[in-house]
Amino acid sequence: MKLRTVPLLIAMVALSAASVCAAEENWNAELQGDAQESSADTGIVGLSAEERESLLKEQAEDQADDEVPQDFVRNRRRFVMREIKFNSDWDCDPTAVPAMVDQFHKRTGMDAQALQPRKPLTFDDPELTDWPYVYMTAHNSFCLSEGEKDGLRKYLDNGGFLHADDCLYGNNAFGPSFHGEMKRVYPEGEFTPIEQCAAAVSSILKLKFAWTKVNERGLPQILGSNPFEGMIVQGYLRILYTPPDIGCMWEVSSPPTPSNPLGTGMHNMDMFGGMREAGYRMGVNFILYAMTH
Repeated sequence: MKLRTVPLLIAMVALSAASVCAAEENWNAELQGDAQESSADTGIVGLSAEERESLLKEQAEDQADDEVPQDFVRNRRRFVMREIKFNSDWDCDPTAVPAMVDQFHKRTGMDAQALQPRKPLTFDDPELTDWPYVYMTAHNSFCLSEGEKDGLRKYLDNGGFLHADDCLYGNNAFGPSFHGEMKRVYPEGEFTPIEQCAAAVSSILKLKFAWTKVNERGLPQILGSNPFEGMIVQGYLRILYTPPDIGCMWEVSSPPTPSNPLGTGMHNMDMFGGMREAGYRMGVNFILYAMTH
């Protein structure tokens, strides 16, 4: 079973990321300079006023013809991040996935959507294998049923990608519990730190928008020193564990929930300069890796 069909352009993007560790130029500054120089003459990069008007008209006509689905159509050529429901406080970051998917669409221009209203999956759901990227997060410990364990292994063996995010920066019960349950899924598997040159954390965005301060892992200093971890399945990184609470960086608001009764204030990452932006950029890296491997 094929879980993903990757456009040639995205495959080329992934190949270009291999040189990220040697890149020292500030591509962001160069791109901004080029844009300012071009826009001084045309009003928009590379287009005359007449060409711009024609392009906008064509885009409006194309959008008018686009299908507006009432619900998601399975196996469509678009990126969809699905959430996993399991026996813990899985719903602690209710706006994380919609916000990240929206940012991925804006930053890459790719067709990306999130389910609204939310429709989480379980690991034993037969529909699981229709979705190439699934995300789970919690504060507390959990355990998988035999059906969930077998469903997750089938999903990963067939090319799926699991992103597990610790919702309290590695300081609660979720992390140890997650490691233990993944050992049940893959008794032969091992979690290892993800090196700074690995494709999962070094993509085209990191190449173009260089960080000014990085930690000893080569990751943005704002994320702290917690290394990301992963498990290789059939030669590829298929399980990603992020201790630095990426989901709380993605969230734009937090409505009160049973696990988060205080609402917005608990997950407002805007109070830390650069934290939300760092989370979005890392999220784009993760997604591009999952789509191209």
